[in-house]
Formats: sequence, structure tokens, C-alpha cells
Amino acid sequence: MSIDAASLLRKLEPPVRPVGTHPVGAPPRPLEQQGFDELLALVSTGDVRSDRGVRVPDETLLREPLTEEQLERLAAAADLAESSGAQRAVMLIDGRGLVMDIASRHVDGELSTDPASRLVDLDAAVYVAGADEEQSTGPAPFLPGSGFVPPAIARQLEEAVYATPPLHD
Repeated sequence: MSIDAASLLRKLEPPVRPVGTHPVGAPPRPLEQQGFDELLALVSTGDVRSDRGVRVPDETLLREPLTEEQLERLAAAADLAESSGAQRAVMLIDGRGLVMDIASRHVDGELSTDPASRLVDLDAAVYVAGADEEQSTGPAPFLPGSGFVPPAIARQLEEAVYATPPLHD
């Protein structure tokens, strides 16, 4: 009785693989043939994108208009944010803090020192990699406590906290 070496090696393969890997020697399967858990893993690492664009309904809310390249980077970052469950996020791009509704892909404004806009209801912060930076393939970059807050945004958050009147019993 002869034993096929390839079938023995297949028996050693783990049933669960790290994200982005596929069986040795086998080409990746088309998206249509992958299971829900495989697709979710691909989306959470940014390997699959929705190709949904980002819109700025009111350009007057921004200090300067966004370029097409910035809008493309924001769209990719919004896909990652949405795959992690974010609904409203501050998108940190090129030294700016843009407030975005993730589901509609609308940029609703820009963080500023204006007292009326210091407190914003957010559930995520996303650092949007520059065109010359490598996009992270690890877990979503905006998980609480996982990143660096730029000094300008840290000052705005600090000012908002100290500007709030203390609660009295």
C-alpha cells in the first residue's frame, strides 16, 4: 500500500488558519466561494473593500477641500471602521480631524477650536495612513487605547473636559 505524501500533509493542516493565508500550494479561493467567517476576516484586515465613496455634503464645514486621493484613503479607512462596528468616527488624516458618519460615508465637519464644535459624539477614532505609509494588516487601528492621539486633538479633548462645568450633588 502506497501512501500519498500530499494527502498526509493535508491531514496536518489546521482547520483554522491565520487571516490572509490559504492552504500551501493552493490559490486563494474567489470571494463568491468563501464562507462568512473568511469574508469577515478579510474585511476586518482591509483586504476587501466596498468601493463606496466618501462625500462631503457641505464643503463650508471644512477648512480646505479634500483631494480625490484623500477621499479614496478615507473610503478605505471607513470600510475598516464599519467592519469593526463603528458608526461615527473622527478620521485623522494628514494632520486634520474629520468627523464622519460611517454608514452614510458623509464627512460632517472638521475638528476645530471653535467652542461650539468642541464636543462631538463619536464612537471611534481612525488614523488614515498616508499614501506613502503602509496600511496596517493587523486588527482595526482605532480600537480604544490602541493608538497615539495627535497633540492638537489631545488639546481639544482636554479643553472640552475642563470646559464642562462640574456636576453638583
